[in-house]
Amino acid sequence: MKFFTGWTGRSRRIEAHRRSRLHLEGEVVGTGRLEFGVQWPGRFYRESHLVLRRGGTLRVDGEFSIYSGATVTIGEGATLSLGSGYVNGDASISCFLDVRIGHGVAIGPEFMLIDDDRHQLSGTRGTSGPIVVGDHVWLGSRVTVLKGVTIGNGAVIAAGSVVTKDVAAGELWGGVPARHLRTVEWT
Repeated sequence: MKFFTGWTGRSRRIEAHRRSRLHLEGEVVGTGRLEFGVQWPGRFYRESHLVLRRGGTLRVDGEFSIYSGATVTIGEGATLSLGSGYVNGDASISCFLDVRIGHGVAIGPEFMLIDDDRHQLSGTRGTSGPIVVGDHVWLGSRVTVLKGVTIGNGAVIAAGSVVTKDVAAGELWGGVPARHLRTVEWT
């Protein structure tokens, strides 16, 4: 088990910035590098947390940055796979099954991703489902992606949207719940 409180520094795959808290019991694999707790110039660092439970896996296959104020939790037996791109500040990623984020991804601040209910209501069972965010996807600020969703390559999700259904490649979705608005191409 590796537990870092207030640890700042470099490992082969994770560079933790100031005020980052890493609790690493699982495996960190891949050929890429994660910058965790990055801060925009001239702003204050906010505390960031990365929790990787025993039996969990963090796979980093490209250059990926998660900005400060983030909370990333990878549960027992779960896998979070990161391609390349960034997640802006104050994000929350809760991975208790399987989450895959592709290459060239741009994700706005206060993003939330949850692949499991983590609770149940009286008379029901909590459910989970893998989440896939394709390559070259743009998710606006305050977007929420829920369990079982696949977002296709080149898709764009408007700010403040809650994604509950699969999004085809090259589509713009928005709203609560998010719905198809039109076909797009972004550069």
